Amino acid sequence: FQDKTKNEWANRKKFVKVPGKYDMLEMDYTAKGLDETDAPDLKKTKSNVKVSDSKLDKRLQSLIDLICDIKTMEEAVLEMQYDAKKAPLGKLTKDQIKAGYAALKKIDACVEKKDFGSALTQACDEFYTRIPHDFGMRPPTKITTKQEVKNKIALLEALDDIEIAIKMLKEGDMSENPVDRHYHALKCDMEPVDATSEEYTMINQYLQNTHATTHNQYSMKILDMFCLDKHGEAKQFNDVGNRLLLWHGSRLTNWVGILSQGLRIAPPEAPVTGYMFGKGVYFADMSSKSANYCFATKTKNVGLLLLCDVALGNTNDLLAADYSAHKLPAGKHSVKGAGSIGPDPSHTTKTPEGALVPWGKPKNTGVKNPSGYTLNYNEFIVYDTRQIRMKYLLKVQFNFK
Repeated sequence: FQDKTKNEWANRKKFVKVPGKYDMLEMDYTAKGLDETDAPDLKKTKSNVKVSDSKLDKRLQSLIDLICDIKTMEEAVLEMQYDAKKAPLGKLTKDQIKAGYAALKKIDACVEKKDFGSALTQACDEFYTRIPHDFGMRPPTKITTKQEVKNKIALLEALDDIEIAIKMLKEGDMSENPVDRHYHALKCDMEPVDATSEEYTMINQYLQNTHATTHNQYSMKILDMFCLDKHGEAKQFNDVGNRLLLWHGSRLTNWVGILSQGLRIAPPEAPVTGYMFGKGVYFADMSSKSANYCFATKTKNVGLLLLCDVALGNTNDLLAADYSAHKLPAGKHSVKGAGSIGPDPSHTTKTPEGALVPWGKPKNTGVKNPSGYTLNYNEFIVYDTRQIRMKYLLKVQFNFK
């Protein structure tokens, strides 16, 4: 141990990483491995235990199966080069993920300064030690671009949500059907919406109308729609006015985290690079802009899209990226990244709760950035999660052309 790390085994509680030497990886060996975690696709019920039938609507059962499928989570992070053999999902601690973010922040600082020397090598080594990757027989790749930093942020976000999911899958009354147990652990009421209702028709129209022409590689079809009531959200909702029903998309790995904890803002440890308008929660009024963040593929063609009642209040309208946009000027409650195309403002509907639904077909907004690139589409960012109420969850089939 001393030869490899230059630390004494007896003093490992006060471990200090020495450049060029091995680091010590902290693992949670009290956590169950994947095979022991009771997820819908890995039910290993002992023959003497009678599991009761689910009391949930079939559409809801299918949704819970979809978001609690640990095999899918594992496949998603393997695609992002994560090494689940070295650090099995469920054994990685919150502190490890935090340390991964801290290393990524150092990498980001080097990339920002175009310092591609030993400081970057050291920061990359630190990142790969904290968050093991599988490069096969090749040496670890150096992270040298902002896009690569963004990709690693996405991996850490997924790992964070998977950590929440695996913990949650072990909670609750073990005599209950696993699917029902997982549903109750989310603490979010979900009601299927009738496909013949006005509500369903209006939301489907919003989905189809605001599918941008530049995102033409797929079409979307709603499989199921659920009305949401996240426990505690209504009570703490900060209605600063100017409420819009807006889209938010995310990978399948992230939905247990989102539904159980609400939408969250990136932690202080995360580099700001991955967030065009600073660390906040991002929404769109064009369905396909958010749908792209589901990262659906031809073979994995089902994704989830969220519609939220977002209190934007007084928006600070910006034309270009600003990493410190979260420092709002006095009297402003959110940021609008103004795009050149948006839903026709003459076609809107109000929800019974008072949020505006901008379901009009896309038209030119007249917005132009005189000093550079103009955003294609609007983005809306809030920096206080109390301005968000999750309203609808859409299970969508992506039909790739």
